[in-house]
Amino acid sequence: MSEIEAPESRKTLAQQKRRDAVLAAADRLFHKAGYEAARIEDIAELSGVSLGTIYNYFGSKGGIMEALIAPVAARMEAKGAAILAHPPARLADAVAALYEAYRFEEDWKSLKLLQAFDAPSAARDTHLAHVHIEYERFITAQFRRLLADFAARGKLRPDLADAIDDMALLLYRTMLMHFQQYVGARGALTYETMLVEMHRRMRVMVTGWAL
Repeated sequence: MSEIEAPESRKTLAQQKRRDAVLAAADRLFHKAGYEAARIEDIAELSGVSLGTIYNYFGSKGGIMEALIAPVAARMEAKGAAILAHPPARLADAVAALYEAYRFEEDWKSLKLLQAFDAPSAARDTHLAHVHIEYERFITAQFRRLLADFAARGKLRPDLADAIDDMALLLYRTMLMHFQQYVGARGALTYETMLVEMHRRMRVMVTGWAL
């Protein structure tokens, strides 16, 4: 049985090595040249993987970006889950903690990299659109869970108990709006300044929700 399985195992390992080579090359080029300027032909040359194989694995440049950001999103979701397990006592502080869980780490603050998620770019590629959908899915779900927990503990205004879905969406849209402003400013707005403004505006909104 092992002799039959060995060739397939070697094939799978070779495929994974090619995928890893493409992702490493794309990450390097996206940071250096920018997402828009980097071409799949350049990724193929740098990675040593054929164009046909890259398209077969990822479908498009957006598919490569989707694969690159998948572990980033997974880390964010895990950080959010840890906060939900033991949220801060005040609602605004709890929301702020989730916002911090969703912040990009140093290697993902590059505007050359994040320009992939500027609205025009995302609209042209179904893979990038899927990234937006997935982020909205897990982030709004975690906001809903947080708000429902505060409501269950009598720490949310009773008249807002039926509006938790809308409130979760507002929290997500507030975060998305500031992210889009950061990317769209093309360097005129620092990531840290954007975070400060986002937290300040969130607190103005959330303060009226809590008891």
